[in-house]
Amino acid sequence: MLEKIEDLPENIIGFTIHNALSASDYQNVLLPALEEHSSSHDGLRLLLVTASDFAGSDIGSAMGGQPFRRSEPLAFKSIAIVSSNRGFTQAVQMFGMLFHADVKVFEPEQQDAAVTWLEQ
Repeated sequence: MLEKIEDLPENIIGFTIHNALSASDYQNVLLPALEEHSSSHDGLRLLLVTASDFAGSDIGSAMGGQPFRRSEPLAFKSIAIVSSNRGFTQAVQMFGMLFHADVKVFEPEQQDAAVTWLEQ
């Protein structure tokens, strides 16, 4: 389940992932929010935080190939991952490489530092 993080700087969009990231979360919550945010900002700055109840994710299945079926790919500038789950962080880092985005991993207690990094 995805929960949008409020009170972020205007140019950053963020989500906390609870339990697991499903294909429905990706297609019905994350992708539409990223599309809307990208229409008013130059380059997406994405903050992903895994909650303490995060149970893992199959990023490939969750995404269902959607980014590759878009007529115009989403333009990511940077992605900050706040998580201690190494499998998830490695998967998102690979995703970032596909879209030429800067990706940085932060420990759970470093969420403020992640936001500061995204603002740069």
